[in-house]
Amino acid sequence: MLLVPKALENIIVGVLINNHFKWYVSTKDIWFLDRKKLEEAYKKKFKEMGIAYTGPFIEEDDERKGIDILDEDSYAEFAPRIAKYAVSTKELRERLKLNLLTETKEDTFYSFMPSLYINFDKRELYSLYSEPASYEDFVPGNWKGRYEDFLSYIDRAEKYWYDENEIVLLNFEGGSCK
Repeated sequence: MLLVPKALENIIVGVLINNHFKWYVSTKDIWFLDRKKLEEAYKKKFKEMGIAYTGPFIEEDDERKGIDILDEDSYAEFAPRIAKYAVSTKELRERLKLNLLTETKEDTFYSFMPSLYINFDKRELYSLYSEPASYEDFVPGNWKGRYEDFLSYIDRAEKYWYDENEIVLLNFEGGSCK
């Protein structure tokens, strides 16, 4: 695991493409699917505030270089760039167990709660990201973006918050870290 889940810094993203599911733990910014829409939102906000826009405000990172719109077509170019962030369900489960022993339950809950589920097959992005980043507002035009619970869409075998005996380690699906 290159990066560890850490609330407000590194997020956990579930991706489904060609009926194949993968987890990623990565920086947040690479997952705004339509960066053109994001840039326009910055421009609009600055104009409303009466401030001169001196953008761009979206850093050009290696993973997204030349990919302004991440969709089912551009994913083939993007996938090798983010391979370093891929993590298995087992790795996430083991890291979750370790965190539960070394960190507070609340910190672990917010760090390990999956933030995004992106289904490239159906052109849908679901967000549970807790900060005002609104990933769901910045999806390509022919996509659906929603801020809603997506955990039931994840296959049980991929739910790292269950142990090997299918016992809940941390109750994300109940929506509480208690």
